[in-house]
Amino acid sequence: MESSDLSKEIRALIAAERDGMLSTISKKLSGWPFGSLTPYALTDSGEPILLISEIAEHTKNLRSDARTSLLIRDSKAIEDPQAGARATLMGYAMPVPPPLLKSAREQYLELFPNSSGYFEVHDFTLFQISISQVRYIGGFGEIHWVDGTKILDPSVHYDRDPISRNADMICAHMNQDHSDALALFARKFGSIAAQSAQMIHVDGKGFDIIAIHDGAHRHLRIEFPEPIATSEDARHAMVELVRQARAA
Repeated sequence: MESSDLSKEIRALIAAERDGMLSTISKKLSGWPFGSLTPYALTDSGEPILLISEIAEHTKNLRSDARTSLLIRDSKAIEDPQAGARATLMGYAMPVPPPLLKSAREQYLELFPNSSGYFEVHDFTLFQISISQVRYIGGFGEIHWVDGTKILDPSVHYDRDPISRNADMICAHMNQDHSDALALFARKFGSIAAQSAQMIHVDGKGFDIIAIHDGAHRHLRIEFPEPIATSEDARHAMVELVRQARAA
């Protein structure tokens, strides 16, 4: 199967279903996997959106270690589940960034209108999964590993945030050439004694990194000193943040 056809097949499965098995790394029982049934909506590009309570075990786990997977299966194959398609989305869960929060809320409520009251309760938070890898089984013998970026909708053009068109390029540049700066940010701005870090999202107001410390992968959101609108603005903002971090 062509990679583009495979990506479309995976996207179709994810879009057709409404819930999945969320697996997190237990904070209470260190190192043990923890599974929970979780409804989800999708961002414009196809990343899962979860509305979860801070008192839920899976949310405590994600606050401690952002690594997660979401197993989605074809609900029409309930009588013979192993014959149906299923996809395991592996990646990092993080609170939805502020510039995308309004859109994410609308998309979630469109699918789950009865959840509107949860948004009035302060301990519920919208998370999204930044997909790194996908394990897809389309049927007997049809087994694939797929790069997470390949299943996102390539036709989507973001208009909600000025930096979105350059976000992937900025993240790749920071991860390849300035990973030491990201680890410095984690230590100085997040009080995380990170051995390494990687950027998983950037927008006009700030960016999200995963700081790795003693095997745990912690999420950290860092706001820019002032909003940015271009990749050149991003470069200047990063230079200023490095200056602040070194001064601290």
